[in-house]
Amino acid sequence: MTPKQRKFCDEYIKTGNATQSAINAGYSQKTAKSIGAENLTKPDLKKYIDSKLKDISNNAIATAEETLTILTQIVRGEHTEQVITAEGDVIDKHPDTNQVIRASAEILKRYPLTQDINIKGNLKVSNPFENLTEEELRTLASREGEA
Repeated sequence: MTPKQRKFCDEYIKTGNATQSAINAGYSQKTAKSIGAENLTKPDLKKYIDSKLKDISNNAIATAEETLTILTQIVRGEHTEQVITAEGDVIDKHPDTNQVIRASAEILKRYPLTQDINIKGNLKVSNPFENLTEEELRTLASREGEA
């Protein structure tokens, strides 16, 4: 990738306009439209642009850790928001009960109170009817139905 192509890519990331990016990178205005379109089809330039855009989006979007930190601050009443009162004063407002409950619910979705527990071992189940014949079982069942 040439320095001019890198400049084109960086400009394209800023503007989203291939023609203007070509002009800003130093290509002539006469050829800017075709050069811009052509540059966007070059695999190494496309890869560079995609990589930079991914980096930008990764930095712009809150991580799961950041989100959980904010939710925890809301639950603890540490996160405030500035509001203007009827008198025109700016005050810090702490989260209300509904906000705390919603934040708590979001945290519990990620850290549930119950956990699956695996238990290994042998279990002996006794069946008081295991030695009865089918006829004896039918007799017992009919007596239960009469009761």
